[in-house]
Amino acid sequence: MTQENAGAGAVLGAASAVTGGMAGVAFGALKAADAVMDRVTQGFGGGGGTQKFHVEKDTVLQAGKVVHEQWILLSKAYDRCAGKLRIVTTDGKVTSDVVTAWNDRLVFNPDSYAKRIRAYMTVLESLSDQLKASAEQYGLSEDDIKATFKPKA
Repeated sequence: MTQENAGAGAVLGAASAVTGGMAGVAFGALKAADAVMDRVTQGFGGGGGTQKFHVEKDTVLQAGKVVHEQWILLSKAYDRCAGKLRIVTTDGKVTSDVVTAWNDRLVFNPDSYAKRIRAYMTVLESLSDQLKASAEQYGLSEDDIKATFKPKA
């Protein structure tokens, strides 16, 4: 990832001088987003270990509700926005190299933001399924389980 970021940084940095600083703003945004995504995906399919926590019969539905709702919200937001991540055209202010580097980092590379978000969503979905199974094993009511783990619309 370091080499890829260095390559994208070099392209955006060079373009910054040509475009009057506009790419410099993009480069700054890219670096800030990189740092956030590195922290978010650490341990969630992004190269780290697995996260573990313990729930009891009286807390499994609470934990399940939080995880399940976050998975649903993130999935809906991703579905609404994923197509907008890619820069389709240039307006002359941003070179094609910058557009290519930006699109690769956002959408196309194996560790792109889009793919890292999808991996995180998969982890949330799996955890939600595990918590639902735990609630069933604890013998909680079917109505409570259905209310907590609503189907994705």
